[in-house]
Amino acid sequence: MNVFEAVKQSVTTRQAAEAYGLRVTRNGMCVCPFHNDRTPSMKVDQRFHCFGC
Repeated sequence: MNVFEAVKQSVTTRQAAEAYGLRVTRNGMCVCPFHNDRTPSMKVDQRFHCFGC
């Protein structure tokens, strides 16, 4: 197993988002950092998905 796979198995997507300063709500939504967003439009679960981008 390489380093990438080890990190991928030990860090969740939510933990990665929070490490970059995103506030993730209980239902997994956060403000998208890739466009000018004021309300949460990005879903964080097994991967990231922005409904606005």
